Amino acid sequence: MPKGIRLVYTDEMVEFLHAHKTMLREEMTALFNKKFGTNISRRTLNAKCERIGALTGRTGQIEKGSTPWNLGKTGYMGANATSFKKGNRPHNWRPVGYERITKDGYIAVKIADPNVFELKHRHVWQQAHGPVPKGHVIVFKNTNKQDCRIENLEIITRGELARLNQSYKHQKQTKRALLWQRSNTAYTNLKKEKRDGY
Repeated sequence: MPKGIRLVYTDEMVEFLHAHKTMLREEMTALFNKKFGTNISRRTLNAKCERIGALTGRTGQIEKGSTPWNLGKTGYMGANATSFKKGNRPHNWRPVGYERITKDGYIAVKIADPNVFELKHRHVWQQAHGPVPKGHVIVFKNTNKQDCRIENLEIITRGELARLNQSYKHQKQTKRALLWQRSNTAYTNLKKEKRDGY
């Protein structure tokens, strides 16, 4: 049948489509073209089948009561050529002790496998003095976030940190700002005690 000429489906053709509706569309198209001497595409034949209701009955869903393809298998899929071999490490694996810089400029150190990191200044403090108490933070005396020497670290309360952050823009060194803030807090507490009559 020449291109551009519209095919008029006969009753026999429509009956054929209904009789063979469960076939794969590729096979049905080849059989239809051979039987009726036509040259239509699978897409065209599929559209005609949809229009006349000659549907395959397949929905693409798993039917109730059917056996799953992975029944009795462990894991999602078995090993294949691209699976990791036992004992292999990925290319981005790093040993314990590896250090990296965070986006905030702090040093993070790997403390355990597979991928446990902690801020280095906290880790150094905890190695020397034990866990950081609740409500406390570690600050750098010289304001350098990457200077994690124990003598450069100091523990302060979150309240002191809030005051420190308020006065920090006027101070060049954390140590001086902290001393100023602590003396200010002590003075405020003395005034409060005097007022309360202690």
